[in-house]
This record gives sequence, C-alpha cells and structure tokens, in this order.
Amino acid sequence: MDLEKAIKIVKEYGNVLREKSIRNVQGRCQSLLPYDKDTIKEAIKVELMYAGTAEPRDEKMFGTLQLSFLQLASFLSDGDVVPEFEVDGALDTDDVCHDYFKYLKSSEKVSNHILEQTSILVDELDKFCQDNGLS
Repeated sequence: MDLEKAIKIVKEYGNVLREKSIRNVQGRCQSLLPYDKDTIKEAIKVELMYAGTAEPRDEKMFGTLQLSFLQLASFLSDGDVVPEFEVDGALDTDDVCHDYFKYLKSSEKVSNHILEQTSILVDELDKFCQDNGLS
C-alpha cells in the first residue's frame, strides 16, 4: 500500500475513533469502521514506517499510531457490543438486581475478549516494530 492511500485510510479511521470514543469496555460496533480491520492495520503499519523513520522522529504521532492500532481490538461484531446500561429501563423491570448482574456479566465477557485481542495486537505490533527497526 502506498503512503498516500495509507494516510487516507488512517485519517478516516481516526475520525471514527474521535467521534465514537470508547468510554467503557463494552466495545464499539465494527460496522463503524470505514475499512476492514486488516486494511486499517496495514495502513497504520505503512504510516508507522514513515513516522518511525522520519528525522526527527515525531514521537507523539508514532504513539498515536500505535494506540490506534491497539484500539482495533475494541471493534466487535455489532451484535457482540454490550449497550450502555439503561437505569430507567432496569427500574421498570421486575428484577432490577438480576438485570444489572446480567449486564455486568455481559460486560465482563466483552471486556475479556477485548483484552485478549489487544494482547494479540500488542504482540503483532511489537514484532512489526522490532522487525523494522522502529523499537
């Protein structure tokens, strides 16, 4: 992928990150992504090469790209994202306590999945940076 295309893809992805910032660990809908995850990862790697080898190196940009790479883990299949807990809706149910408990269990499951996926992305990013002298 050429740098110009990578910049376009990363910019569009960055817009999504800014518009739909994650406030919790319930995930974000994958349908929000302007491209598939692999395309975004490839584009970020192209930009990392550019930013990581520039003189002087822009550490803030390099760190932003790395964080953006890892945040891909928070994008889940739309049906797997846990919606925000609606207190008013819960109060209208017959069993507020158990509804809240089920919500927390769902959140825990998604949080653990995001953590696992982030760990995989950390390993991939570390290997990429080491292999390309960007560490």
